[in-house]
Amino acid sequence: MKTNPKTLAAAAILLSAIPATAGTTVPSLTNPEPVATAPAWHWRAAIYGWATALDGDVTIRGRNAGVDVGFDDVLDNLDWAVMGAVEIGCDKWSFLADLFYAELSASTVKGPDYFSSQLSQFIGNFVVAYNVVDSGPTRFDVYAGVRVNSLDADLDISRLGVPTFSGSQSKTWVDPIIGVRFQRDLSEKFFFRAVGDIGGFGVSSDFTWQALAAFGYRLCDNASVALGYRGIGTDYSSGGFGYDVISHGVLLGLECTF
Repeated sequence: MKTNPKTLAAAAILLSAIPATAGTTVPSLTNPEPVATAPAWHWRAAIYGWATALDGDVTIRGRNAGVDVGFDDVLDNLDWAVMGAVEIGCDKWSFLADLFYAELSASTVKGPDYFSSQLSQFIGNFVVAYNVVDSGPTRFDVYAGVRVNSLDADLDISRLGVPTFSGSQSKTWVDPIIGVRFQRDLSEKFFFRAVGDIGGFGVSSDFTWQALAAFGYRLCDNASVALGYRGIGTDYSSGGFGYDVISHGVLLGLECTF
């Protein structure tokens, strides 16, 4: 029986198509292999003003002094302050350094005693964050790291105008912290942000915490301003020194992202 040349040509075409449909290494034009992309780096920098009030007690060489100072008193006695934050990240991971330094003089009266104190304080939050949710308008991260406190304190006490005590002490300690942060877009321009963490766990401080809630407004694609309220509390004691103080107040910041 003779074979039709057209039949042979059709069979050759069908056989040549088998490797593409059998899952061999022949590339498919309709489903190209994914192309590897470089890691996505991002960073942000923020400068802010934190109008802090102080509530609590500082103990120096066994002598206790209250530091219940309102924001207006802090402004009257503030020598100077600087604060800001920098974050750099790659894909879902990022590293954040949030720094605060202030020098403050304060005084208070308890019964017949007059307390005068000078405080120089550094607070540094150094954390690694991981993005858990990033679904358009909502972002949720978890983080862990350390909070570094460094405090120089001078205390003078007088009773009825007569000096009874004068002392100074310096302490630096490091607390582990764990926390979360959340951001939600409310519109194209407005957003809400919240941050919270706890720590200490008896490693250095008995307990430390932070809470922040703020509303932000995007000035452009890479810059925004935020207004909120922030509090940081620490309960630490060691060798006759004690620091059981809550710093809290209104926060206003400018942030740039790239």
